[in-house]
Amino acid sequence: MSITIEEYSSLDELEWLDAHASVMVDSYAWWVVLHKKPKYENQVIDLIAKIDNKIVGFITVEMNSEIIDIVKDDYGFVWEFGVHRNYRGNNIGYLLIEEVHKIMKDKFNTNKSIWYSQDERAQKYYEKLNMREITRHWQFTIEPNDKVKNFFNKDNVDCWEIRGACNVNDFENVSSKYEFSKDDTLMPRLCIGYEYIL
Repeated sequence: MSITIEEYSSLDELEWLDAHASVMVDSYAWWVVLHKKPKYENQVIDLIAKIDNKIVGFITVEMNSEIIDIVKDDYGFVWEFGVHRNYRGNNIGYLLIEEVHKIMKDKFNTNKSIWYSQDERAQKYYEKLNMREITRHWQFTIEPNDKVKNFFNKDNVDCWEIRGACNVNDFENVSSKYEFSKDDTLMPRLCIGYEYIL
């Protein structure tokens, strides 16, 4: 089996979306299906892994993303990462990580990446790679109570779900005040942030 790592091209979008959807099916890392490839504010390193000219893995890293403020030096924020389930166990994920870190070092003079996931299998994988935990928080979907619904109704907005997050120490208080969605995809999950230096 010959694995190639290439830069993503806009011509790859539909096949990339297919690969992304195949990863989403058995992961709790995403809440919605992507219908087009996201764009980011800062410079991006966007790689795909191919076998027999078919996309089987991907990694998208935005340099110094503004989504976090706990890291003060240069880093790459990993927005998208996955390997199709039929090709796992072939070192594809690590090859993508290794190549993206090489590019980060060559182009941006940093080899630090930041990862977040609320998927337990992904968390175990990151820990197996000796990524260092830097933060954690809860992510959840709230079923709005009448007070929340009325707040939105005054602006003619019907509200039936609210995505939210809170500090680990605040979770008990939040869970005592609000009802969480019981949908398997949207129920509360602990999201852990990691730093990886290769």
